[in-house]
Amino acid sequence: MLVAETALDIYSCGERLDSSANRLGYLREANELLGNADLLRQRMAEDGYLLLRGLLNRDQVLAARRDTLEQLADQGQLDPDAPLMDGIQKPGTSLFFQPELAQKNNRPLQKLLYAEEGELMSFFRHFLGGPTRHFDFTWLRCISPGRGTPSHCDVVFMGRGTRKLYTAWVPLGKVDFEAGGLMVLENSHKNQELQKSYGAKDVDSYCENDPSDGARMANGYNGWLSESPTEIRRQLGGRWLVSEYEAGDVVIFSVDLVHGGMDNRSNHLRLSSDSRYQLASEPIDERWVGENPPGHGSAGKRGRIC
Repeated sequence: MLVAETALDIYSCGERLDSSANRLGYLREANELLGNADLLRQRMAEDGYLLLRGLLNRDQVLAARRDTLEQLADQGQLDPDAPLMDGIQKPGTSLFFQPELAQKNNRPLQKLLYAEEGELMSFFRHFLGGPTRHFDFTWLRCISPGRGTPSHCDVVFMGRGTRKLYTAWVPLGKVDFEAGGLMVLENSHKNQELQKSYGAKDVDSYCENDPSDGARMANGYNGWLSESPTEIRRQLGGRWLVSEYEAGDVVIFSVDLVHGGMDNRSNHLRLSSDSRYQLASEPIDERWVGENPPGHGSAGKRGRIC
């Protein structure tokens, strides 16, 4: 079934995505390849992502959702008159990036993402073919109704280690088209010109001998490729690929794949996590490991002479 036949209204960054069959499509599932690491790697090279339905234990996913929402409720961020698991925010509040809710006191989420014998770590040992290491920093998003994340590639945020680094995007609950969710740009991971230009940047690197560039870094650089999904698709080609997701689903993708978030047009928060995995033998980006990873803070900046 073509997306164009479903009359979907899908938005990202306030723009309605063109639902023509050559401009919008569905993510391809990869569950049939789970027992064969070689075929999984071939599919990753071909598509730049793996959509795996029900890979994760649904009860563990919902436990992580509950813990996250309980933290938000304790902070007074949720509507006290609505059921907790509905994730209805308190009127007048606005949430987006909440990594502090993913710290080690969120044991259900930590277990879901990083337990050595859990589904994700076991998958990556199989897929990567050896001992696996994950970043210690967890990207947790509680997206209020409104615009989704602009188009980007992960490499500009975490490219100081191996390029054979993979993101696991995990929806913490059902995410239908109204709530939005992850979307990826077809074949964008194969665009070598993009990798040599935008993909060669480091959002925390700046010119020490250029005051204007230093000021930019001090003020923060978001690293977005574009806030217009229509323009990026026009420039790079391919289709935007979308899906609806259930608790237990995961999308794994490479650092060179252009992706973004659909707008949340529901009345509730959209919860998801991003975690990163690589072979333990490969170099790792120092910004995202340790007891208190520096991330994009001042300790993570790197000056250069331009």
